[in-house]
Amino acid sequence: MRTYLDCYPCFLRQTLATLRLTTGDEAEQKRIMGLVMAALPSLPLELTPPEISQTVYGIIARETGVADPYRELKYQSNREALLALPALMQQINHAPDRLRSAAALAINGNLIDFGVRHDGFQAAKELSCQQSNTFARDDFSLFQKQLAATSTLLYIGDNAGEIVADKIFITIMKELHPHLKIVFAVRESPIINDVTLDDARQVGMSEVARVISSGSHAPALLLEEMNSEMADWFAAASLVIAKGQGNYESLNHCDRSLFFLLQCKCQVVAEDLGVPAGSTIFAYHNPK
Repeated sequence: MRTYLDCYPCFLRQTLATLRLTTGDEAEQKRIMGLVMAALPSLPLELTPPEISQTVYGIIARETGVADPYRELKYQSNREALLALPALMQQINHAPDRLRSAAALAINGNLIDFGVRHDGFQAAKELSCQQSNTFARDDFSLFQKQLAATSTLLYIGDNAGEIVADKIFITIMKELHPHLKIVFAVRESPIINDVTLDDARQVGMSEVARVISSGSHAPALLLEEMNSEMADWFAAASLVIAKGQGNYESLNHCDRSLFFLLQCKCQVVAEDLGVPAGSTIFAYHNPK
């Protein structure tokens, strides 16, 4: 998905929020904001929002010397979500349709996104709120049918905290399909609160899936950055799940079929999907 001028205020808001995590010096914040504002006009709108975000956060890291400003927030999000894990599993296990409820929980977890919200909310609270099994774009029945015939599934992760909900969804899939092989892909390096190998280790994702690095340094999977292992899995997996809005923005025109699971947190993305902002999405992408 291309970038729109409507995206620019979001880039600047994210820049300021991130700078406030790294320095309390307003003059320094203003200086780096100026560098970001100077860079944005030179970036073509044909780039995806995650590609432009990669440049923005690169400037922030270079100028502040802080490679992972969200490190502590990610750790806290994972910890809070893990504390909620037993209650969430109990909730799912008492649901009439465990797989659909686990999918809804995983999508609800996509609200844990510090690129969108910086209001100090708690991961456990976001995950524990009442789940709605209603999706504005609802291809769940098609997913369920394909899952039953699938041997390998590639799950492209999104955010810290949210990864605990992903683990629950994967656990239920594995319980229903014991022979299913699942690979969970994370970012190559820290950016915003996107999942990395450290986050996967903290929540024990390797208990239910093989964890790999995608090779991508952006807040999404960029196909041109995929390492060889990720490229092999992206091409060969019978089924692919791409979590989150960033992965939708980077992959919605890719040439392979996959399922997008996300909370639609942006009016631009909402218009692209043809749904109201705030919608819950379980959508099948088939380029054929």
